[in-house]
Amino acid sequence: MAYKVGIERQQTILFPERVEDYIGPENPVRIFDAFVNGLDMFQCGFNRAAPSAEGRPPYDPRDLLKLYIYGYCNAVRSSRRLEKEAKRNLELMWLLNKLTPDFRTIADFRKDNRKALKEVFREFNRLCDTLHLYTKDYIAIDGSKFKAVNAKDRNFTQNKLDDRLKRIDCHITEYLLMLDTEDKEEGDPRQFSPKEIEEKVKGLRERKELYESYQQEMEKTGKKQLSLTDRESKLMKVADGGFNVCYNVQTAVDAGSHLVADFVVTDHPADSGLLETVATGMKEAFSLPIIETVADKGYPDKTDMMNCLEAGIIPHVFPAKGSDGFELETEYEEREIDEAQRNSIEVGDIKECLRAGVIPAVYSEVITKAEVVEKKLYARDDTAEREAAVQGDAQTPEEDGQVEKALEGYFIRDLTKDVVYCPGGALLRAKSAKKNGEVRYCNKLACTNCKRRCTKSKYKEVDFKSGDTQIACAAYGQDGKEKAVKNRTGVKLRKTKKVVRLHFKVDRKKLDNRKCLSEHPFGTVKRALDSGYLLLKGTEKVTGELSLTFMAYNFKRAVSLLGAGRLLGALTKA
Repeated sequence: MAYKVGIERQQTILFPERVEDYIGPENPVRIFDAFVNGLDMFQCGFNRAAPSAEGRPPYDPRDLLKLYIYGYCNAVRSSRRLEKEAKRNLELMWLLNKLTPDFRTIADFRKDNRKALKEVFREFNRLCDTLHLYTKDYIAIDGSKFKAVNAKDRNFTQNKLDDRLKRIDCHITEYLLMLDTEDKEEGDPRQFSPKEIEEKVKGLRERKELYESYQQEMEKTGKKQLSLTDRESKLMKVADGGFNVCYNVQTAVDAGSHLVADFVVTDHPADSGLLETVATGMKEAFSLPIIETVADKGYPDKTDMMNCLEAGIIPHVFPAKGSDGFELETEYEEREIDEAQRNSIEVGDIKECLRAGVIPAVYSEVITKAEVVEKKLYARDDTAEREAAVQGDAQTPEEDGQVEKALEGYFIRDLTKDVVYCPGGALLRAKSAKKNGEVRYCNKLACTNCKRRCTKSKYKEVDFKSGDTQIACAAYGQDGKEKAVKNRTGVKLRKTKKVVRLHFKVDRKKLDNRKCLSEHPFGTVKRALDSGYLLLKGTEKVTGELSLTFMAYNFKRAVSLLGAGRLLGALTKA
C-alpha cells in the first residue's frame, strides 16, 4: 500500500485558493481581528491613530496590535520572532493581509504605546463584563516576581558596596606592599612587574571611585538599591529561595470567572501593604461601591486593612493561628451618624461611620465590635540629638572614636549617617522599622569570615530603640535576646488619644478558596505563555508589556468559558 501523496510543488493551479479558506470559521484569529477592529484607537491613546497627510504611509496601529495579541497568545513575544512569523505564518498572513513589518517597527510600537496597551486590556475586560463573565462576588489578590532586564551583578545595595570597597582596599594594600618589596629586594620573576602592579592599582582605584559614586547617588536619592540597567527594578527574594532583580506584579482575579480583572506593577519586595492599591484599581475599573478581597499570609498590615475598610474594600486576610480576625484601629472623630448615613454604601459615609465608632450596615457581618478607647502612646524622641549631630561639626567615625569603641565589644550607632559599627569592624545599615518603633540594622555579608558570636542570627543583625546609640556585644546571649543596653539618650514621652478599635472577622470559606483562584493565572502566563521574564525596562513599559500578557490569558480564558463561536458572535454583533 502506498503512502498519501500531496500536491506537486510544480503543479499550476488554474484558480488559486484564497487565504480566507485556510482560516476556519471559529479560528481565534477571527476574534482578534473583530475585537481590534471595534476599538476606538483615539480613545485608547495610540500613536498615529490617524494617518498623516504627508510623508511615507505608516503601518496601521490596528495591524500591529493584532500582531502582538496573536504573538502573546501563542507565546511569541520577541519582535524579531514576530517579524519571522509574519512572513511564514498563514494565520498572520490572513490577520495582517500579508503585511510584513520589520522587527524595529514592531518593537517601537510596543514601547511607544505602553499606556494605550493597558487601556486595551481594560477594554477587553469591559467586553467580558458585558457578556456577564465577571461575577464580582469577590476577588483574590496575589503577587508574583517577574524577572527584570537587569542582571544581579548590575544591582547594588549599600552593604554590597561596603563589602566591595573593603575588598578593593585590601587588594590595593597588598599590591602596594608587593611594590614596596619589589623596590627593596630583587624581584621574583614569577611576580608582577612594577608596571603591572601600578596598572592593577590604577584599575582598582578607578573601580573604587565608581563604587563610591554609586554610594553617593544612593545617599542623595535615599534609595537602598541601585540597578544600572533597569533603574526601577529591585533585588527581591524569589520562589526558589534565591534572589533576583525583579518586579513584584500584583493581580486581582475574579472569583467566578478566574479572569484577571486588574494588575499593578510594583517595586515592593514584599506583598504587605499593597491590598488597598490593587483593590482600588479593580473597584474603579468596574465602578463597584463595595468589593471583597481575599489574600494570603503575606498581606496582613493593619494600617492597610483599615484603609481598605474606609475605602469600601473588605479585606479577608489569613489571621494568626487561633484567631478569627484582626483588631484594627482608626482615628476617632466625634460626630452624629444618622440612620441614612449608616445604611449608605458611599465611601465618604462609610469612612465617617467608622471614625465615629459606628458599624456601617454593609459591614455588619464582618465587623463584630466597634468601641472608642483611650490609647496610650509611648515614644522616644531623638530628633533633637539627630539635628544637633547633623548641624554640628561633622567628624569621621575614626575622629570621634566610634569605630574604636565598637572594636571594644559594642554595637555603635551613628545617628548622622544612620549606620551601626559592629565589634567585628563591619558596617550595618538600616534594614527595616519594626512595629514597636525599633530600627533593625543588618549586614548579610559581615559574618562570612567573622568568628565572633555577636548575634543569634546567621548574619549580623541588631535592633536599636529610638535614641539608643550603644549596645554592648555581651548584651546578646545564647538566646539572642537583649540583656543590657547602655546610653539610652532618648526622652520618653507619654500621650493619650482616642481611637476607634474594631474587631474584623474574616470569611474562612472564601479564604480557603483563594489558592484555587490566584495561583494558576501566574502559572499559565509564566509557563504556557512563556512570560516569566520581561523584555522592557521601567514600570510604565513593563505595565504595557504585561497588559498584553494578561490580555492573552483573559482571551484564552474567555474562549474556554464561552466558546470561540459565541465570543466571535458577540463581537460581530457589537
